[in-house]
Amino acid sequence: KSILVGSRVFLMSQGKGKVGIFGSGKVVEAPFEADHYSDAKKTALYIMVEFDKLYDPSTQIKIDREEVKRLDDKLWKAQGSGKRINDELATQIEKLWAERVGFTSIPYPGKGESDGYAEGAKKVISVNAYERNPEDWMKCIEKKGLNCIVCGFHFGLIYGELGRRYIHVHHNKPVAEIGKEYVVDPINDLTPVCPNCHAMLHRHKPALSIEELKRIVDTYRN
Repeated sequence: KSILVGSRVFLMSQGKGKVGIFGSGKVVEAPFEADHYSDAKKTALYIMVEFDKLYDPSTQIKIDREEVKRLDDKLWKAQGSGKRINDELATQIEKLWAERVGFTSIPYPGKGESDGYAEGAKKVISVNAYERNPEDWMKCIEKKGLNCIVCGFHFGLIYGELGRRYIHVHHNKPVAEIGKEYVVDPINDLTPVCPNCHAMLHRHKPALSIEELKRIVDTYRN
């Protein structure tokens, strides 16, 4: 019942046959009650998931039973669905998943991809793959944390579960200067910033440096 819209989801096959993770996506509708899938006298809780990666579990298990067991022995044999994975384990699974299937189409916070609606038509804005690699995003926040480097804002401390593990990342090197062969260094090239500071960095042309915006914040904060 506590699963939030936007939550990251992994789909795992259990029981007989091949066991392991074979799908990933995000929650697009909050939990709701409806008729039970097998018992007409009961109801069950459901969520709607938009899958970015989904494979045939009979032939394409991407993270198998033994690998899941090595990460967490209890996870692979968990009964039921909607099981929450702690942050440390989720990060390990995300890394391994990215190695097996590549980056996903779901935008991580600050990755520059969004869906919007204007005059009744869906507008999709896409960016290049070097901006969207979730492994780079994870390495950045693992090293630098989830606080905004400029103002110190932390989404989880203000919004609780809704803000858990949310932060934008800013490219220290302007994206316009990144060529096709450029490989992003998640430690030196990316900086975690809140959306407000991210917008202010890019409001100036050319974009302000992190240090320049810090000086502005320090000057006017008090």
